[in-house]
Amino acid sequence: MESRTERGQARRREFWKQILFTPKLLLTLLISVILYVLSLFLLMSPLDGAPYKDLVDGIIKINILTILIFVIVGFTNIKIIVIFVKSIIKILFTVWLVTIIQFSKLEQMEQNVWIVLSSFFFVYLEVLLEVNDFIFQVPSFQNRKITFLNDTLLKDYSIPTSITILAFINMALSFAIVDLLKAINI
Repeated sequence: MESRTERGQARRREFWKQILFTPKLLLTLLISVILYVLSLFLLMSPLDGAPYKDLVDGIIKINILTILIFVIVGFTNIKIIVIFVKSIIKILFTVWLVTIIQFSKLEQMEQNVWIVLSSFFFVYLEVLLEVNDFIFQVPSFQNRKITFLNDTLLKDYSIPTSITILAFINMALSFAIVDLLKAINI
């Protein structure tokens, strides 16, 4: 049985843990967003001299907007909202957006731009939501060598972790894009 002093100390530790959680979460979120933006520039740098520079700038803006929407949806942490957003993404993009753009009176180039920008938005948002869901499905674990690395830490910092994972995916893709651009002579 705990003494009154031990319970008081435990309450104080829990209180300070809660007080310091938000600044640590915001700091890790800021670091992950900076890492993500750097990965975007690494991903888009081979396309700098390309004739479609405006499209590349649009893709970067769309990706930053995607991160902001993901952070908002992720911090709500309400499963039904996440499922609703994922369902809207699938239906809106795969059915309606592509159909509307194809039958619109836009010229072919404008249609292509809309399809490219919307696919970047919807696919990146869906990947972020899927990675976040995966993190929440990680079974209980405790790393023996790194004592603070456990399933609770991953779940508490799932949003920055998801953004960081996507940043690493972008970095890996940047090397494939360079090879692809060399192969098609752009």
